[in-house]
Amino acid sequence: MRNLTDIKHRIKSVSDTRQITNAMETISVAKMRKAMVRYENSRHFFEATKNTINDIVCRTGDIPSEYFSEPKENARILHIVVASDKGLAGGFNHNVLKHAWAQIEGGENRRVFTVGQTAREFFEKKGVKAEEEFSDAAYDPDMKDAQKIADEVLGIYLSKQVDEIRISYTKMSAGMSMKPDTLKLLPFSHNEAQALKDSMTLEKEYKLSEIEYDPSPDEVLRRLVPLYLKWIIYGALIQSSASEHCSRRYAMSNATKNASELLEDLRIQYNRARQEAITSELNEIITSSMGVVDENRQ
Repeated sequence: MRNLTDIKHRIKSVSDTRQITNAMETISVAKMRKAMVRYENSRHFFEATKNTINDIVCRTGDIPSEYFSEPKENARILHIVVASDKGLAGGFNHNVLKHAWAQIEGGENRRVFTVGQTAREFFEKKGVKAEEEFSDAAYDPDMKDAQKIADEVLGIYLSKQVDEIRISYTKMSAGMSMKPDTLKLLPFSHNEAQALKDSMTLEKEYKLSEIEYDPSPDEVLRRLVPLYLKWIIYGALIQSSASEHCSRRYAMSNATKNASELLEDLRIQYNRARQEAITSELNEIITSSMGVVDENRQ
């Protein structure tokens, strides 16, 4: 027979845990909705910014610019990896970090910037020290965080310390599905631009023509690229934040459900143990009573 006190303590512990996971689920739902609103508000500008850059690249032709370069062997790549500061979010951190590591592992000329404490700790365990850590940008990102990251990486790129900049994050797709993704931020490729241009010219409603920019295409790009970087990075941070809260909501919902099932099982065990204890006490009373009756008869 199990000790009733032990079962009661276990019920109390599981019940307290369920209250915590239920509260965390409620908080995650609220924060997920807030993040989704911010994501939806920024998504159109996020996509418009990328389309504008693609449009300029396609329409201007082979303009000379420091923002254009073709892929190089043993390129010096700066990786920005976006995760979170906290755990208890299911496979959110594991998936994006595994995705990022698959691209970084074995690279000779790799440099890593991390967003979120879990990303920094992950790369430290892998023997890769993050050169910059933007922890404050993971939980509740804003435009200032995106601006700070964009200024830092653009300065490194323009000083020719790296050949390429990539960002790995969790992409929020339609239907609230999440998957890790990697975007190449810089440089732009003439070959990729030409392929995009060819695909656009195949569309009947799209008329592609050369556009003249004043004072020059290079100067327009010089002014537009910092804005482009800021908004692309901001979009990645917002999508990652929304994905984190969504994953934590699912994880806490499952934990609350499991705790409820465990409580039901523990209560059944407690009732059985209590019935066994009562039955045992009754048997002892009956046995004692029968012994007293036999003594009186004698």
